[in-house]
Amino acid sequence: MMGMYFHFTVEESAILFYGWKTTNANEIIGSVIGIIILGAIYEGLKSYREHLFIKMTMINQRKGGKISRKNAIFSGMHLLQTFLHTVQLIMGYFLMFIFMTFNIWLALGVVIGTGLGYWLFAWDKYTNENTDCC
Repeated sequence: MMGMYFHFTVEESAILFYGWKTTNANEIIGSVIGIIILGAIYEGLKSYREHLFIKMTMINQRKGGKISRKNAIFSGMHLLQTFLHTVQLIMGYFLMFIFMTFNIWLALGVVIGTGLGYWLFAWDKYTNENTDCC
């Protein structure tokens, strides 16, 4: 078991699961690439959930009326949002656990992946007229 300090080694006994181990540079590079993809998907999911929320808010405002609590809770869109929220929560914990290996290479994969994902999927936040800002 590694100590709780940042290190540069390529040998990890277990990253997220017992079978996910690295023993050489190629395996750590492959793991970092996978982690970057996971981080980008995480950010894409966050942006997609926000897009769905804005879309549904605009549709409900156009209808002009309020929908009942029962209809809102059991609507297909709310069930989809709940499912996506749960997936996002699990992915967020996975990324946190990966960072907590204290392996610099894996931690950089998390940071680069989430940064890349934000760059790819959240670019329209600055041009969106539907945000609650000033």
